[in-house]
Amino acid sequence: MTYGEAMAFLEGLRRFGMKPGLERTAALLERLGRPDRRVGRVVHITGTSGKGSVAAMVEAGLRAAGRRVGLFTSPPLERFTERMQVNRREIGAEDVGRLGAAVAGHVKAMVNAGLEPPTEFEAITALALAWFAEQGVDDLVLEAGMGGRFDATTAVGQVAVTAITNVGLDHTRWLGDTHEQIAWDKAGVIRPGVPCVTATDHPGALAVIERVAREQGAPLIRVLPADSRVVAAGPEGQEVDLRGGRGWYGGIRLRLLGAHQAANAAVALRILELLGVDEAAIRQGFATVEWPGRMELIQPDQGPQVLLDGAHNPAKAAALARAVREIFPSRHLHLFLGVLADKDVADVVAPLLPLAEQVWATTPESPRALPASDLAAVCAAQGRPARAIAALPEALASALAAAGPDDLLLVTGSFYVIGPVRRILVRR
Repeated sequence: MTYGEAMAFLEGLRRFGMKPGLERTAALLERLGRPDRRVGRVVHITGTSGKGSVAAMVEAGLRAAGRRVGLFTSPPLERFTERMQVNRREIGAEDVGRLGAAVAGHVKAMVNAGLEPPTEFEAITALALAWFAEQGVDDLVLEAGMGGRFDATTAVGQVAVTAITNVGLDHTRWLGDTHEQIAWDKAGVIRPGVPCVTATDHPGALAVIERVAREQGAPLIRVLPADSRVVAAGPEGQEVDLRGGRGWYGGIRLRLLGAHQAANAAVALRILELLGVDEAAIRQGFATVEWPGRMELIQPDQGPQVLLDGAHNPAKAAALARAVREIFPSRHLHLFLGVLADKDVADVVAPLLPLAEQVWATTPESPRALPASDLAAVCAAQGRPARAIAALPEALASALAAAGPDDLLLVTGSFYVIGPVRRILVRR
């Protein structure tokens, strides 16, 4: 099977609106020989916001300690192969084709046996675990796709540490429409006797997580807002103080921008401590970690600097707005938006609109996209007119042309906007 054939097979399993089925992933892993039991220590991370950033920081710290580390994340920004990496080297196209053929064969056998086939994400998770097992990783940092209790990644049984970064109102169609319901779903990653790290501060959500941890006999390590503080910040990074189980780590250099990333770093720090990583490796990892599309600054050959951030829920948008105000207080800002239709669109754009002198609305490259004209109407209802240009490349060209060389163009609202914009700018 070629890489293209593997992509077509996986896309053929895409079923929107279908509730995740943990048993489907487990059945597929059984047919593959349980590769999830041959991937070393597993760190399983979920949460409404920050789980990808925490995963990237944990991976960087483990790698700085000399470990061979697998990293599984979603969604990709530009390429499918970004989803699975070993020591930040992406899976090759040939391996995708070869393992895709193996997974396809087992899926066909499941269908022939009268079983329900896995979804696209469930098949991707199984493919990734098979590759990580072949690669002989010492550690695997595994980011949940959505939720936790029924997520495909929870089919991995042997886990060293779990984490629930926080709980907010996102994916309510699938996870529930209250913090408590969403917390119950995310708490499904908690394993018997396995320590869980959380920065959840919503009282109702935290009570649910505490109850599940007690039921599972799992030590719960809480990370508090006071456990991170920003000492200095600028466009190139920030200096932060973090408190872990070993006490304060002063003057940590963090490449990722924003006070919310300092809070994420405090979660990653506790995970790394539980895994026995020493302070020197933690400092090195945090200073060098890269996580594209999260407050990432790009300087095109011509035109303004571009800040890319995939904020797609109200909590992420609010954190982004705070960070922009703090790090770029004197810059004239232009806002480039694209949002998926199943998001809380009005609350996503609300904290961002007051920052901008001009607003562009475009249509993300996704079948779930909110049309640019509908997004512009949401902006107008909040008193901020937006120019609607459906075709993303045309909209980006217009926004770049309108902004001055010393201005800042903020691109946000969805990773399905960030990825295409990043491809265009990097290619330039």
